[in-house]
Amino acid sequence: MKYCPLCRCDLIEISDEGFARLVCSSDECEFIHWNNPTPVVAAVVEHNDDIILANNFAWPEHVFSVITGFLEKGESPEDGTVREVDEELGLKSDHIEAINVYPFFRMNQLILGYYVRASGTVKLNDELRSYKHVKKEDVFTSDSATGFILRDALLSQGYKPKEVSFFGSASKKNNRGELYQRIDAMVLRISSGQLATYGQIAKLVGGCGARQVGYAMSTLDDESEVPWHRVINSQGRISARDGTEGHTLQRIILEEEGVVFSKKGKVNLEIFRWQGSNK
Repeated sequence: MKYCPLCRCDLIEISDEGFARLVCSSDECEFIHWNNPTPVVAAVVEHNDDIILANNFAWPEHVFSVITGFLEKGESPEDGTVREVDEELGLKSDHIEAINVYPFFRMNQLILGYYVRASGTVKLNDELRSYKHVKKEDVFTSDSATGFILRDALLSQGYKPKEVSFFGSASKKNNRGELYQRIDAMVLRISSGQLATYGQIAKLVGGCGARQVGYAMSTLDDESEVPWHRVINSQGRISARDGTEGHTLQRIILEEEGVVFSKKGKVNLEIFRWQGSNK
């Protein structure tokens, strides 16, 4: 977000009680962009005594996770969870109980986790590619927000799932080679409200291709300050990222920064392309 949505003046960053906030630069306007976390519900669904995990079309085919969705206006978290289970799986929620609340800092979200026992016949909506039933003793969890929800749900029932890192045995912060560090440094230079393509970054960095830039962005730590969301493909579209909740979230962040998408989900790179260099 670069301009005030009320008067279109430039936004400037100030420090407010230790938080960086964007405010309108006009003395006559009092707009403040609070950038509060977005509430999301996540459901660990038990069906026929197994756990259902689903694969979203926005993810690689091997990535499965719990059922998630944004909370709607005027909707309680419980009602939102029941709705998501019905919309995405076509199942009736017979029992629902809260697990815990989990921060997801990279996407600026607060995820409310629930355990749901559901019945009926699974019927996927158009967001999901596939699903699988997994026995509770065979479930493994990842070091991600939804992975923690799944882990805690199973621990509460006496199961101790194996934890597998999306990021390998070493943390991402300590396992980024010289090339990835150069890519990170270049992406850090992209200003809010501007975009670069994978190929553009590769050309500026040198010694790599667009695909390697994509890999570098997909393996960033959740708490990394590198603005991975400002890198898109050469068609002006968002590419799905491994291990995330989907490309929709990237679009939300970019729209918060003032980037405009067409009805077909494309960005005009002539307007929003970052004109940086490696000098």
